[in-house]
Amino acid sequence: MNPNSDLQLVPETLLKKRHDLDALQAKRAAEAINNPRVSRKRISDKSKKVKVVKAETILIQSRHRKNARTRFNRVSKKGMQTRASDKSVVKTKVWDSVKEEEVDEKELEKRQEKEQQDKAAADDSDDDEEEADEKNDQQLHKIPYKANSIGATTVFAVLIRPTIHTTPKPVKKTLSTLRLRRMQEGVFLPYTDATRKMLHLVEPYVLYGMPSTETISDLVRRRGFCRVDGKRVPLADNNVIERELGDVGLICVEDLVQVLSSASLDAMEGEKDGTFGKVTKFLWPFRLTSRKSKFQSKMLDLKEGKLYGDQGEAMNGYIREML
Repeated sequence: MNPNSDLQLVPETLLKKRHDLDALQAKRAAEAINNPRVSRKRISDKSKKVKVVKAETILIQSRHRKNARTRFNRVSKKGMQTRASDKSVVKTKVWDSVKEEEVDEKELEKRQEKEQQDKAAADDSDDDEEEADEKNDQQLHKIPYKANSIGATTVFAVLIRPTIHTTPKPVKKTLSTLRLRRMQEGVFLPYTDATRKMLHLVEPYVLYGMPSTETISDLVRRRGFCRVDGKRVPLADNNVIERELGDVGLICVEDLVQVLSSASLDAMEGEKDGTFGKVTKFLWPFRLTSRKSKFQSKMLDLKEGKLYGDQGEAMNGYIREML
């Protein structure tokens, strides 16, 4: 009887792997003794990548930088001119009460054309057609809303475009003054003349509007973080608010929502030491998600389109998409 018959057999490939690992560990130990300051992480020649930038790409980037600088200088000197109204603009949107979503104008036109074609081809009675029309009228509702932020005391601004090397320095400086330094970060701003002019200067990079009290409450409760000793701390306890803002009479989240929803006179006058300024300084910029995921934007090629600038009351829907 063989005495080694009860022993478990080890595959030869595993023995070779163990031998190679032992040899590698011995080699590293010898290198550490001879030269202890040398890092173990080494970059091989195969892992080095050479990035080639085409001349057309450089020209396109230069053109974008020049156009952005020209727009910034024009708006800083002449303002928005006819591109921004000084009066409140009211528009209407169509709301589908059954699907509980907003109906696009193009989809509404297609639906109306389809209904007209069905009426022309149908042989039903007039009573059935009248009942269908009544159902459609009850299903769709026209709701008026403000399309700009004129008359608002507070606006919420979100950075929607990256500030890359093609972005001019004056635009980066203005965004930094507004505390918009990262993509998909949002801040509350008092809607003063100075703030409005700065938002006009960087309008292609930001999305802003007048949020409702309900939207502000959802933002603070779901994405609220505060600044305590220079650190980002989650806003999960009212004790933090009372400890940091108790000297101005704010002790809970409801007080923060009330201050943010209606900016006080000191904020409208531009005083940073007022209640609104202290609250915005206490709150960390809100980190939101993109309206389109990476899969949708890259694989499905779904673009954001020309959605930027002042959105008025429609900003509430965009904030809820980014929460």
